[in-house]
Amino acid sequence: MTTNGRYPASAALTFCTLLLSLCIAGCGGEKKMEPVKPGEMDAYRDPGFGYSIQYPKGWMTNAEVGRAGFYSAQEVDKKFLDPTGQFPDGVMIGVTVIRSSSPDTAKKIVDEMVKSGFVVTRPESVSVGGKTGVRYGYTGLYTKTIKETGQHIYVASDTVLYDIRCAGFGGYFDAYKAVFDASIATFQLPKAAVPGKDPTLPSETMAEQNGKLFSLQYPDNFNGISVPKGTNEEVIELRGVRQDCSIRVEVFGAKGLTVEKVFDQNKGKFKATATGKATVAGLPAPWLTYPAGPNVDRRFYFMVKNDKVFRVTMDWYRPQREEYLKAYDRTINSLKIK
Repeated sequence: MTTNGRYPASAALTFCTLLLSLCIAGCGGEKKMEPVKPGEMDAYRDPGFGYSIQYPKGWMTNAEVGRAGFYSAQEVDKKFLDPTGQFPDGVMIGVTVIRSSSPDTAKKIVDEMVKSGFVVTRPESVSVGGKTGVRYGYTGLYTKTIKETGQHIYVASDTVLYDIRCAGFGGYFDAYKAVFDASIATFQLPKAAVPGKDPTLPSETMAEQNGKLFSLQYPDNFNGISVPKGTNEEVIELRGVRQDCSIRVEVFGAKGLTVEKVFDQNKGKFKATATGKATVAGLPAPWLTYPAGPNVDRRFYFMVKNDKVFRVTMDWYRPQREEYLKAYDRTINSLKIK
């Protein structure tokens, strides 16, 4: 049985060995599903190890340093923790970073899977992120009708091993194969650290966020996080390695107000340390800056188009103001309103 968190020590999993030996050849209950085509992707970059991967837009995210999971729908994550529970079928894409330089680590994990009752295919070489990795397919039967199908791809780099896992229940795994391939193709190993450079600062390499109403570029070491939409028509938030540094865009109704009126309504709510006027996406964009915390400053930009307010919020660590504003200038200048 593995102990790295991917396969919980549950009664269902303990019973898996017996079930596999009895009925793996004749299991039923799988849905025949039409293949799912890859669509828009969101990007994730691990704030600690620095690898990056893209996953389908709108999927649920559960991530921490060294471990990230992306799930096709609400509560699908619970299905992978408790396969026999009353949770919906679906698929997941995950990356786990294992601190090990031993070339035998992947095989040991696979051997533990086999001992737990999983049927594992022979290893095959694959190219991922510019490196050669090894892929193992697997299946696990929890009851006669509950079957998990998946694959683990192990990529060794320096002192760590990256475990990229794609899996699904029922007929979902086969239906999402093209989606899995598209996601795996985006996996990038971390860039070599620049000596003397603070790794928490915004990256000079930009990624793109393409929404329904706008698009923009942002430092690729910022990660998209799930935020409530509330009354907004659209909202995105991108958070830096420092959790107090972020970029947020909200779109909501202007209710017939001009950008000047919108700005006047908002500026009285904050003790601005600076105000100014800019042009963003070809539109007038008044802005204000105020202290959002002991060491954090915040700037709002306001634009109005098609009776919609586009409000861009940028937070930065005050002692590194120059470095953050340099990156944020590239972001605000890249904004396009559709």
